[in-house]
Amino acid sequence: MLRGEKVKLRAVEREDLKTLYQLEQDLDLVLMADGNWQPIPLATMEKGFDKDVENEDRSWFIIEADGKVIGSVGLHHRDRRLHMSAFGIAIYDREYLGKGYGRDAIATLFKWAFDIQNYRRIWLETWSTNERAIRCYQSLGFVEEGRLRQHGYYDGKYFDVVLMGLMRSEWEARRNR
Repeated sequence: MLRGEKVKLRAVEREDLKTLYQLEQDLDLVLMADGNWQPIPLATMEKGFDKDVENEDRSWFIIEADGKVIGSVGLHHRDRRLHMSAFGIAIYDREYLGKGYGRDAIATLFKWAFDIQNYRRIWLETWSTNERAIRCYQSLGFVEEGRLRQHGYYDGKYFDVVLMGLMRSEWEARRNR
């Protein structure tokens, strides 16, 4: 288990799936995160978990705050040879949005990823319309590396997908200030 100032991160267990499933029914938050919501039964989520449980390409954590599950965070598309990984986070409990819980979860994950797992680069994709997320990522040291123009679609409109990256050296420089 990893501990931040506000959150705890722990491995996702099969028992967590029902809670995550319920949290992921907030369509607006799910669509803001990745725009790829469709109704699926809990059994499909469980089947995917069982299939993925030994997938070494992914490190998926539950985000807990105040003793309850508020979302998930993790690394995916990990490349151990190049020491880099993609990153994703979702806070699905509205009570915890905009209050620093996501930022703390990211900082806690990155301390583990850079200091213990020896990653040198972490990258992400986010929607250009997700201004709150972009501000958070920039505050942690991410820089925009590119855009996929009109690559996303939501609420009847196309928009850009923003590619951002963070090097371990940049992370360490910010931490040591």
